[in-house]
Amino acid sequence: MELQAQHKRRHLLAALATAFTLNMVVPLQAQAQQANAAEIEKLLAKQTITELIYKYPRALDRADREMLMSLAHPGAKMRFGTRDFPNWEAYVDWLIKAHDDMTGNNHRISNILIEVNGDRAVSESTGTATLLVPKEGNASLYEERWMHSRYLDTWSRRNGKWALDGRQTVSDYRRVLDVPAELVKSRYQVIGHIGRNDVSYKHFESIK
Repeated sequence: MELQAQHKRRHLLAALATAFTLNMVVPLQAQAQQANAAEIEKLLAKQTITELIYKYPRALDRADREMLMSLAHPGAKMRFGTRDFPNWEAYVDWLIKAHDDMTGNNHRISNILIEVNGDRAVSESTGTATLLVPKEGNASLYEERWMHSRYLDTWSRRNGKWALDGRQTVSDYRRVLDVPAELVKSRYQVIGHIGRNDVSYKHFESIK
């Protein structure tokens, strides 16, 4: 009888240990899965925002107003240096007009840092612009402008879509050189404003 009692106690202890282990392991596994899902969600948000940031220079260089407008929520605010725009649309209209007067423009964005908190995010990126502009009042000269800026952006996800809520552009460096028009004609290669006729649009369409 004593031996049977010992066996029962051992089985009972084993069952209790198994139950305790399961009660500990299952919640820990669920917590780990939730943490992994949250990290994946954050990475997906960062990737989406990164692609939106990269679309800005592409749309600007191609004068693609539709693409520029797709980057922000309606009513997004914009500050460019000390100038405030009431909404993103007003800023885009100003951008397009300013670049229409240029002979050539090229923009690059790098050094992207993004912090995500749920459906909100902030980012900082560095923009470099090389601009070739006819000099006002002097047909024999062009201005070649180098501009280094930082974009301080706020983002939100609304109805599943990430887009800009606001942008502050900070100018870090600006240099302007006068270049003779004859030198521009003989030594410069400028693609000019070809808009959606640019070969890149057909390139991206080919994958659809």
